Amino acid sequence: MVKIIVFALVSSVAVPSIAQGVEELDRRNGFKDIKMTSAISSYEGLEFKKEVSHDIFIGAKMYVPKKEHYERIGNLKIHDLQVMTYKDSIYEIRVVTEKDPNLYKGFKKAFGEPSYSYGSKNYYWTTDNLTLSYGSHSKSKIEMIYFSHLMVKRVKEEKKQVVEDIVNDF
Repeated sequence: MVKIIVFALVSSVAVPSIAQGVEELDRRNGFKDIKMTSAISSYEGLEFKKEVSHDIFIGAKMYVPKKEHYERIGNLKIHDLQVMTYKDSIYEIRVVTEKDPNLYKGFKKAFGEPSYSYGSKNYYWTTDNLTLSYGSHSKSKIEMIYFSHLMVKRVKEEKKQVVEDIVNDF
C-alpha cells in the first residue's frame, strides 16, 4: 500500500505539464504572422474591405486576405478572415475555419486549459494584453477571435488626453 502511494506521489511530481500556458498567447501575439497592435500596412496579403461600426474604436476598418493569402491553418481551410484596425493598428482578428478537434487540442497544448463563458458559449484564454476566444460558428465551422486589450487602453489614453488638452486650453 505504501509503495502505491509513493509511486502516485512521485509520478504526479515527475511528469511535467505539456501545456505552455497563456504566456505563449502573449508571445505569439496574434494569428500566424498577423500581430496585434501592429500596423496593417505591414501585411501585403491583406486588403481594405470596408469601414465598420464599433462602440470603442470609432472609424474602425476591416481588412480581408488577398487571393492566395491566409488560406489554411495546416490542412484546415480558412473560410473567413477579418482583421479589424483602429488608426491603422490591429485590434481584432477573426478566423472562421472547419471544425477539427485537433485545432482545440493544439490550443490546449500551446496555451493550457481554457476558461469557458456560459454567456457566449465559447472557450477562451486571456492575458493582460489579449484574449483568444474559440467557439462554434455553425455546424461545421468554428470561429477564433483575437482581441487586443492594449488597443482598448490606447483609446482610453487618447480620450484622457483630449480632456487634458481641453482643460489646458482654458
